[in-house]
Amino acid sequence: MRRVLVELGELAPEIDPFASDQTGGLLFPHITALADKAGALARDLVTEARNAAAENGNGI
Repeated sequence: MRRVLVELGELAPEIDPFASDQTGGLLFPHITALADKAGALARDLVTEARNAAAENGNGI
């Protein structure tokens, strides 16, 4: 997950807030895919943490 978040962070300088909407045509779908991947990984980590806590008698 860290690698995906780093890659997302590296894309930040590529975003030009003053550019026309046409310039993000290739970049924004890539950002969306990375964000979706990071979200899925985070959900998996939450599930793993909850399962581990339940096995150890702890709650989160």
